[in-house]
Amino acid sequence: MFNPLPYLARRPLVTLALAAVVGILIGGVLPAGWFTLAAAGGLAVVALIVTAIRLCAGLPALALTTALVFATLHLVTRQTTEIHPLRTFLEHRDPMAGLTVTAAGRVEKALRRDLPGNVTREEYFVATEITSPTLGRQWTGPTVLRLVTGGKENLPPGKYQVTGFIRLPPLADNPGQFNERVYDLRLGLVAELRGIEIHPLALDRWNLDAWLVSAAERCRAWVEQALKIDLENAPEEYAVIVAMALGTVQSDAADLQTPFRNSGTLHIFSVSGLHVAIVGFILWKLLKAFGLRRGALLAVLIPVLFGYAFITGLRPSAVRAAVMASVFLCGALFHRKGDLMNSLGGSAVLLLAYDTQQLYAPGFQLSFAVLGAIALLAGPFTRPFLRWVNPDPFIPQVLLTPSQQWAWEMRKQLVGLFTVSGAAWVGSLPLTLGHFQLATPVALLANVVLVPLSFCVLFAAVLTLLSAAAHLTAVQALFSNANWLMAWLTMKSAVFFASLPGGNFHIAAPWFEETAPAELVVLRMPESAAVQHLRAGSSQWLLDTGSAKDLRYLLQPYLAYRGVDRLDGVMLSHNDIQHAGAASQLWQSHRPPLYHHAATEPWRWDASNTAFKKLRSSTWPGQALQRGDKLTLGGSEGVEVTAEVLYPPAQLWSRRADDRALVIRLCLGPHRVLWCGDSGFLAEKALLENFTPDQLKSDVLIRNQHASDTVFLPEFVAAVAPKIVISSSQNFPAGQLLPEHVRQTCREQGILLLDQSRTGAVRLKAWAEKLEITPYLIPAEMVTLFPTSGG
Repeated sequence: MFNPLPYLARRPLVTLALAAVVGILIGGVLPAGWFTLAAAGGLAVVALIVTAIRLCAGLPALALTTALVFATLHLVTRQTTEIHPLRTFLEHRDPMAGLTVTAAGRVEKALRRDLPGNVTREEYFVATEITSPTLGRQWTGPTVLRLVTGGKENLPPGKYQVTGFIRLPPLADNPGQFNERVYDLRLGLVAELRGIEIHPLALDRWNLDAWLVSAAERCRAWVEQALKIDLENAPEEYAVIVAMALGTVQSDAADLQTPFRNSGTLHIFSVSGLHVAIVGFILWKLLKAFGLRRGALLAVLIPVLFGYAFITGLRPSAVRAAVMASVFLCGALFHRKGDLMNSLGGSAVLLLAYDTQQLYAPGFQLSFAVLGAIALLAGPFTRPFLRWVNPDPFIPQVLLTPSQQWAWEMRKQLVGLFTVSGAAWVGSLPLTLGHFQLATPVALLANVVLVPLSFCVLFAAVLTLLSAAAHLTAVQALFSNANWLMAWLTMKSAVFFASLPGGNFHIAAPWFEETAPAELVVLRMPESAAVQHLRAGSSQWLLDTGSAKDLRYLLQPYLAYRGVDRLDGVMLSHNDIQHAGAASQLWQSHRPPLYHHAATEPWRWDASNTAFKKLRSSTWPGQALQRGDKLTLGGSEGVEVTAEVLYPPAQLWSRRADDRALVIRLCLGPHRVLWCGDSGFLAEKALLENFTPDQLKSDVLIRNQHASDTVFLPEFVAAVAPKIVISSSQNFPAGQLLPEHVRQTCREQGILLLDQSRTGAVRLKAWAEKLEITPYLIPAEMVTLFPTSGG
């Protein structure tokens, strides 16, 4: 049986890293407050003193001290953010209500983040005084804010006075959505300040950080220009090269990440530890050619690795890799044999001491899990193949011909690629399932092909840059074209492996909860967009798709979170870019066999660039629906899901798309849900004229806002008699805010109104005997409906 104690005793830095992790976790569980901080700090000081005077010497005492010190460090970090008075005040305010403040402080540096929809410049702003004139309140002391300027250029460092709206970043409204509030908290940011008036008070005459950032940007621009030579007509291959060399993913090339993600090789597409290691190896070989001794080589190589990380924009993955490589290589400076696990432990201690919040970052966890798995498992995975990769030990090596030596070396390299790929996949699998609900067994094969190709791409990039620096334009173009070929092979390989059946799949989360026979999730989308996801047994349907710009950051993460890799059908309510704008992209990614749409769409006078006209311009499987049509969508466990079209009729003339929107009654077993979408006065009147109250009666009514018409007529609501109304509500654009008369009607008729600006997404889980309705942001307010005898 494996005993970890001797293993850890031989690797003390691993022990200290584990102690630091335990300390941070303890610091994250303890309640933040001055008393807790003082108690943890006091214990840490006592432990340091005891260890220093050797009253309790040894690794266990040092590990205990490390845990207490890191618990204290993490509590200090939480103290300055989680329980900051300003943050506490904003948490108790209406998130849709802005607070105008005037803040004085310093812009320290630019904030560079790759977040959904991030298009404006943002600054790291340390406010010393924040005043709210309307409330007569003031907050003093250092307060770190995210300053959103709205400009195209970053502000130079210095003192500023800023007037604007302050708020907490929005919570994630939907399952699987990126949680910006938690992300900012991990960065140590208290709140977000959107500047309206920004006045410089005293700019820095000389700022080393700003100069270094500017120098790095100039270097990136030079690298991008040098790599682009002779590739002007190959934008995709150039985008892959730049992404691999600098980590820069241009907005129009973001879709290129998809095959890399689905083949389990996304670490190849952007700058990661693999790239730093490859660049370090290439530079090692190039510098060694000049006859430098090992000490001189390392003295040059370590600063170059950090310089490369700086040029890439100090991306966390690149910085982590540079620190890991430096710790590992420093052993050689002191003539010590390097131990990968011990080097990982030392790197983890250094990185966590700088920022304890890194422990919660998926990138940090994946970096150390993958390298740790390689260190622990690559050797055992290789043992079964030793007889295949090593020649007969009784045959002297000098008797082998060059071709035999080359063959044995190729075998060894091939087995090494397979075993390292397998160990890395095993180490990353629990985290990719937990964070991204994604399993990529094809990565075992894909990495064997794409890792060597990535080495070739980076090697060609280095040679291209060296040629550019020497002004050898012809040689630079030659290497650039060779790099084009390597990038093309990399792209095609990623696409091939991503397309293999069963090569990647998502697993629904949370996987441990009870599964209902049918589910309907009403997502909360920005602006006037709308999406609902319906699962009927094993069948997956979408009711509207939202806009194209929301697909990547909202809908696709949600579908991945729910484990949806294919769609059985899509219903498009009407020709509105906010409801059907992502239909063509979904056709490519999830291949729904059929699109259902109103028979009145597309209207003959609609512009050619509308969502429906774009769809109809290509071959797509559309089926028109009109009043009276019925569909069976699926079902299980005695709960059959059907859809009946109530509106519009086949012949309807209306210039406004909202007046042509589908109205469908969904039956989740005995439970009725009326899906109204953007429909307004005309649709409600038509429904009252063509159906009796018994036919319209529903348990739940789902609605959005009509662009300009009177909606939610009292007589219509009385006929439907819903127990619950789920309604969208947005401050922007105009007309998308939930009307007050809707709230009033619900109060008067005793209807529970679920305002999605407060509830976020709403999930309906249907069994034959009950219907559970759970708001995503306030799950404690779950409501259970039971079928009536007439249902």
